[in-house]
Amino acid sequence: MQTRIRHYRKLRGLTLQQLADKVETTPQTISRLETGNMTVSIDWLERFAGVFDVQVRDLISGTQGREIDLMGTLAGDGAALTATEADLPGFAVDIPADRPVAVWLSGRVGPYEAGDLLIGNRLEGADLAAAHAQDCLVPGDNNTLYLRRVAREDSGLFTLMPLDAGGDVRFGAELDWAARIVMRIQYFRKPR
Repeated sequence: MQTRIRHYRKLRGLTLQQLADKVETTPQTISRLETGNMTVSIDWLERFAGVFDVQVRDLISGTQGREIDLMGTLAGDGAALTATEADLPGFAVDIPADRPVAVWLSGRVGPYEAGDLLIGNRLEGADLAAAHAQDCLVPGDNNTLYLRRVAREDSGLFTLMPLDAGGDVRFGAELDWAARIVMRIQYFRKPR
């Protein structure tokens, strides 16, 4: 049976050894379970589900689409205008994220072009460490989102840097969450 163990291991940034330590086995066994060269029992699936903080069904669900919340439209200054759930359509796609969120870009921001759909994986708590040196959607004041490069400071707070020259850098930011950009879907028109 093919599982999504490797998918979740990579998503969590774990090596074979680190995951093996967490489920009390060897890296070789993890490799065999990931590749389907060893039978995966419900006991193994429950162990992995506990480590990854997912349901057992998530480990065996294959490549079914996932619903993603569209959080708003991102303007050229990197600030998103959020909308109510009824204002924006949802969509489903198989992506490398546990807690996917998305924004449309109405203007160019850093390397991203107007019309792009950016999908992020929402991180909270200890998982925020994975936002370091990454482009992320971060919350601002008054229901505003920003697209910023995030750097973790020694204090545990964050520096938020704009993706274009001339923007304001924010030091010592406390983040409840950040959504690390994991996928970019580009919109383009075919030439006629």
